[in-house]
Amino acid sequence: METLPISLAQLQGMIGMCLRWRGVDYAVVEVLEDGPALVAQSLVPNTAIQGDVHGRARREVQQVVVIPVLNLDKTLLHPEFLEIELL
Repeated sequence: METLPISLAQLQGMIGMCLRWRGVDYAVVEVLEDGPALVAQSLVPNTAIQGDVHGRARREVQQVVVIPVLNLDKTLLHPEFLEIELL
């Protein structure tokens, strides 16, 4: 098994950290092990409108993004992950 450029323990240690990605401030809320990927929630309140089961807009929620950590070959850090600035 090859050594990954970052460990799951290191990624899990990022939960709760604040970061800036593509000009927006986020907080890391979860790590998806299958990928791996970071799940981050926007720190700006009410940035997206969420529909109900019938498709009607009902409430405003923070934007959630999934940021891939490794490239497709799982040998290098993904360019999107490298865009992260820790706050």
